[in-house]
Parts: sequence; structure tokens; C-alpha cells
Amino acid sequence: MLKLRYSKEDFGYLVVFPDGTIHLYSDDVAPLLDTTTELDDLKPMLLKQIPVGPNFHLKSPLIVWLEATRKCNLQCSHCYIDAGRPRKNEMSFDEITTALDDLKALGTHSVVFAGGEPYLRKDFPDILEYAASLDFILAVVTNGSYITREVLARFPKENCRLTLSVDGIKAHNTIRGGQSTFELMEEKLSLMKEMGIPHSVSTLISKANIHELPELLDWCIERDIVFRTVAFNPIGRGILNTEVHNLDKSDAAASAAVFWMQKVFESKKNKDIGPCVSKFFEYALNLMYMTRREHCSRSIAYIAADGEVYPCVSSAATQTFGAGNIRNTKFSTLWKQSFKEMRSITWDHFIKEDCHGCSYNQNDYFCANRCPVMSLVLNGKLIGCGATEFSREDLRLRTERLRAGTAHVC
Repeated sequence: MLKLRYSKEDFGYLVVFPDGTIHLYSDDVAPLLDTTTELDDLKPMLLKQIPVGPNFHLKSPLIVWLEATRKCNLQCSHCYIDAGRPRKNEMSFDEITTALDDLKALGTHSVVFAGGEPYLRKDFPDILEYAASLDFILAVVTNGSYITREVLARFPKENCRLTLSVDGIKAHNTIRGGQSTFELMEEKLSLMKEMGIPHSVSTLISKANIHELPELLDWCIERDIVFRTVAFNPIGRGILNTEVHNLDKSDAAASAAVFWMQKVFESKKNKDIGPCVSKFFEYALNLMYMTRREHCSRSIAYIAADGEVYPCVSSAATQTFGAGNIRNTKFSTLWKQSFKEMRSITWDHFIKEDCHGCSYNQNDYFCANRCPVMSLVLNGKLIGCGATEFSREDLRLRTERLRAGTAHVC
């Protein structure tokens, strides 16, 4: 019998397979979900399309980011959340575990513990163990400062991954305010490997480190370490340091080259690592493309350390589209009843207002820049292009790489 993770949706079922792949099925699949031994048994119930109304969202989020604390020992110049001091009146252990119970009852598939630095909470190992007992797919994002043998001894290895933020080789120390080094990150990763802790490296691509990323990725590939990237956006503390981090059109070729190296490596690693947060996030992006609607508030959400709920990380950073506070209303209720403004916006609004003449507004490209939050940041209005010159050129070159790579494989 296969262990399938699944959630009941209005259109049928969302099913997560043991290898981490995700598919949508009709209601007829229900009798097989807890009994099937063969994936082929489910094929007749596979959905080719789903109804997408004006308030479309999954009944159960694929991912919820839960900010353990905003307190941090570092002052990274690109920090999306401007971490350092804790938020006023951050949630207690009991409040966080109550929230986790609610997320589980709702059917949330995965939880990412973020910060700040989660391990600055003395009770964080207890919080993590509690979350693991609820059988979420988990990830913990850390700067590594407090990772010790004793801490790792309590880390739940089943369905949980420790993601270490590494910002380059020499650039790492500069970006981290002179308070961390790549050599220290090497030590932490070696310890994780020695103790059998599932781990990965996460890097924010910026002007300050893009020249070092091929070397960093090669380093990860040699050591068989999962490597993930996201491009810099001018939010949080990054707004104050755009001259250091802002990418421009000339950086796109280097970014696309790293993207393809990462993609090839991921295609091999993904066969072995099973369900994980990155696979849920990839599927959230697929849903965005299929439904022509932003994934924030529809398949993902963010809970800040003081209980405030937002559609995504960028919304939390800019304090926009707030849905309420879980101290007053359970997350499950907010998920069902709030986010109305964000959910009312579709790609059609962007196409009508700003994207109709854009060369990337066609099926050959997957432009994820129809984002109200980034439009507010870049344009001061909800409906506008959320892309920079860099991201447009990066999209073009990445798409070319994917086409050429797919053709070569075929």
C-alpha cells in the first residue's frame, strides 16, 4: 500500500505521491487513496482541467511560512524582513503549537520555519519536534550560527530539512555584515552530513554575489547538497542597499547559466529526496500558470511571529494585504474568509492594464511578475509590471535554456 498525502478540494483531490510529485483527481479517486498499491490505478481519475472561479484558492495551503521570531544575531544587507529585533509581543510556545494544530486540521501540507533566526528561540527545538509529530513536510531556514551537535541531535530527520542560508564565498561575509564566513558554513554543513541531517543551501542572487555563484554551486554539486536560489527584490532591509544588490540586464546571462546548472542538478536530486517544500513550491507555481492567478493567498501564506497573517513573504515584508491575526481569528477561518483583495486580482487585470503589449505575455513564457506586491514596490500601484529589466532579460534567457535543454534531452 502506498502512503499518499492528499487534501479534499472543491474540484476533487490534490494528491502528493511518495516521490513528491503532485496531481489533481476527481472525487472518484477517494476509495483508492488509502488502499492503492499501484499509481496506474489512479490514472482514470486524473483531472485535465479544474473550475477556476473569481475567488479560487485551495482549501488547504500547500505551504505556510511560520516566522518563529524576527530576532536575529546578524544584520544581512539584503534581509527581506529587516530582521534583528523581535516583533512586539511575539507568539508563545502554546500559541504556536495551537496554530500548528489548526494548520494540520485544515490540511496544510508543509510548514517552513523562518525568521529572523529560529534557533534564537530557546523553545524552538520543542516547537520543531511538535510540528514533526503532526507529520507536516517541514523545512527550517537558518543562518547556521547556533547549529551545534547538541541542536542537531534533536532535529527530526523524517520529512524535515535544514536549509542553510549561504550568500557566496567571499561575498558571504560581506553581505552578512562581517559576522559570518563561508568557512563557518562549510563546518556546519559537514556536521549536518556527519549526523545524517537532510540539508540544503539557499542563496539569494544579487549583484554582490552573482559572480561567485557558479563556484558555490559547483561546491554543492561536488558534495551532493541541494541548492536553491531566489533573486533579490528591494524589500525589507534590501531597500536601503539597492546599490549593492540590485541586479541589472547585464547580470541576466550569469543568472541564467546558474539557473541551468541548478536545473540539471535538481533533476537528478529530485528523484531521491521525496516530498519536500521546494516541490510544493514548484507546484504552487504550476497552479499559478494553470489558473492565471497569483499563488500567494491561493496556495501559500505567511504567519508572522506576532500572529499577523499575510499572503506571502513579500506581503509580510511590505505589510500589505494583511488578512488578520491568528490571536483573534484562527488561521483556518482567515484562509477561508480573508485575502479577498488579493484573490480578486487575476492575470487578466494585468494584461488589460499593463501587459497587453509585452513580448513575454504569451504562452511561450511563464512570467510570474504579475504580482500586486511587487507592482506596489516598483510602481506605487496594484496593477502594473512587477518585473525589472533584469528579470525580463533573465526570463528570456532562462526560457531559451529550458527549450534548448529539453530539445537536447529529447
